[in-house]
Amino acid sequence: MDPEGTTAPAPTQEPAEASSPVEEEINPPAPEVPADAAAGEGGQASGAEPEEELAREVMELGLQNEYLRSQIAAARPAGGAEERSELVRGLKEQVERLGREVQEQRQTREAMERALEHVNVSYAEADGKVQELTAKLAEAQQKMEKEIKERDDKYVELDTKFQRLHKRAKQRIQDIQKEKEDLEARFNEINQKAEQATSLQVAAQQDLERARQQASEALRSMDAERQQLRTVNSKLRANLDEVRLALEARNNSLEKLQQSMLEKEQMLEKIQGSLQSAEDKRTAIVSELTAKHQKQLESLQAQLAEVSAERTKASETIQSLQEKERQSWETTCESLRSKLEASESAYLRSEVEFAKVKSQLELEISTQNQLLQTKDSDLVAAKDEISRLQSEFSAYKVRAHALLQKKDAELNAAKNSDLIKAHEEAIREAEKEVAAALAERDQAIHDLQNAQSRHDEVIEARDLALADAEKRLKNVTNKLDSVTCNFLSEKESWEKKLASVEEWRLKCESLKAQSNGHVDDQLQKNFKELKLKHDKLKEEHESFRDISDRMIEDKEQEIAKLLKENKDLHHSLEVNAAVSHNDYQNQGSVQQDAMNVELAEQQILLLARQQAQREEELAQSQRHILALQQEIEELERENRLHDQQEAMLKAELRNMERSQKREGIDMTYLKNVILKLLETGEVGALLPVVATLLQFSPDELKKCQQGVLSSVISSQPPAVPDGASTPNSFFARFSF
Repeated sequence: MDPEGTTAPAPTQEPAEASSPVEEEINPPAPEVPADAAAGEGGQASGAEPEEELAREVMELGLQNEYLRSQIAAARPAGGAEERSELVRGLKEQVERLGREVQEQRQTREAMERALEHVNVSYAEADGKVQELTAKLAEAQQKMEKEIKERDDKYVELDTKFQRLHKRAKQRIQDIQKEKEDLEARFNEINQKAEQATSLQVAAQQDLERARQQASEALRSMDAERQQLRTVNSKLRANLDEVRLALEARNNSLEKLQQSMLEKEQMLEKIQGSLQSAEDKRTAIVSELTAKHQKQLESLQAQLAEVSAERTKASETIQSLQEKERQSWETTCESLRSKLEASESAYLRSEVEFAKVKSQLELEISTQNQLLQTKDSDLVAAKDEISRLQSEFSAYKVRAHALLQKKDAELNAAKNSDLIKAHEEAIREAEKEVAAALAERDQAIHDLQNAQSRHDEVIEARDLALADAEKRLKNVTNKLDSVTCNFLSEKESWEKKLASVEEWRLKCESLKAQSNGHVDDQLQKNFKELKLKHDKLKEEHESFRDISDRMIEDKEQEIAKLLKENKDLHHSLEVNAAVSHNDYQNQGSVQQDAMNVELAEQQILLLARQQAQREEELAQSQRHILALQQEIEELERENRLHDQQEAMLKAELRNMERSQKREGIDMTYLKNVILKLLETGEVGALLPVVATLLQFSPDELKKCQQGVLSSVISSQPPAVPDGASTPNSFFARFSF
């Protein structure tokens, strides 16, 4: 509303007419109060100020209007129209100025309220962000604590794993030492077995010597018995002579007894015949026994020779096997030692790496803890700043509220422009303070964001460092696992190799024990054919060599003749050259002689070439013969290997067949046979039955038969005069 447009009365108007426009001009500010009240109500609806302040402002404005009206009413009768118009203008100007100031104050108040609302909202947002940051910090601290606990648990697990691996390595070393001791014990057992075999051989030799002594004693006893029989015969003959003498002396008195004497003589003759027949029988028995004894001695000597040969072979094989085993064990021990040293060095390196990684992780954790402590201190400082800003902001709010109240009071009481200027300056200062507070708030938020970003970066860096450390630990554990797996695989491979070596050793022993050097007929035929071919080739080579030698001698003689002729021709040429200037006719003969010399030289060269070719052919034939000899040797070697393989396969097949046949044995029948054997002792009759039932090999059957023969010979009692003989018992070999 424009007050100047309404205040333009003429100077000639009446006071009543002038007063009416003054009232009209004074009255318009009155409706401004409800406008201000409406603005206040709008501010109340928006939540800017309470209702009491608005009511108080309305009352103050009403009082000001009444005061102005009273001043206007008091000024009406005093002056004239011009003065009233000037007064009205001044009052209007003051009213307008005051209205503008009130509007400006309201606008500033609304701006302040908006700023306060914005500050409250930003403060609430800052509080929410601070709470979020504190929650994030608490979560990060919890995560850090959890991660530290997990790292500690992982370190403890790694320590336990390393301790377990160390214990396993120690246990493995102990196991290897135990295996070494077991192998040494086996080696000692093998040596003991060899010593036992030697002792058994010595015992067998002693048994043979005993058998010889027993046989010699039996012969001596038979000689003594023979001498006793001879003495008895001589005594009987002496008695007969005495009886004859007595009979001749008493022929007269004993004529009656001649018949009885004749009968007695006949009886004596019969006794003598029986004695002679007994002597013949005994001599035959003695001869048979001596023949048997010699045969047994020969067989025993052959067995002794075989046993000694086998013993030498066994000792050689045992020595070779011992050397091979010793070398293999030395190599295996050296390899195992080197591998153990390598594993120990790898273990030490892994421990050093683990210690380094652990120290690095501890340093990183300490640095991270220090960074966290610094960040915590920064957060505490930021919280202190936020609390300080909150306290300052609350104090500023209080001051601002007090200033607003003061300014309202000053506005209510203000009439001068100086107060308005001071009020404006105070408002500017308040705005500056609000801007500074907002800047500080923004700076604090920016600092918090920077601290949060730095904290996040530090946490990410620490997570990366922890991930790297975990990767390193995983690599170290993988290396340790690979080292342990390699060690276990090498151990298994060495055990398999040792088992295969043991199997091959057993197979070699079995092959050496079972191989008898037999060769198949076809292979022998092939060998004989190859030998015949070799002999034929040798004969052909010798004949060819003789022919070539003869041809070489003939050619050498021809070459010697040609050389002699060449020398003669040269000599004749030299002689003819001296007289060539006198005899021109001799030039043709000289040329002919030169041609002859050239032809002779060409023939010599051809013969030399032929001789070289023949020598090359001889060398080729010799090489061919050597190649054939090598092929023959290779074929012989292959034949021997084939024979050994066939013998091995046949022995294995026989063993398999015997084991398969042995599975279907009737145990009751076997029990009855063994009982019969133990009861009767008829080894010769029941041994084949037991051998067929138990599927003895020929070597085992031969050994059993030899044992039975040796037991029979050792258990043979000396001859009894009356011809009685003890039965061949199975228990005769046992000494009770």
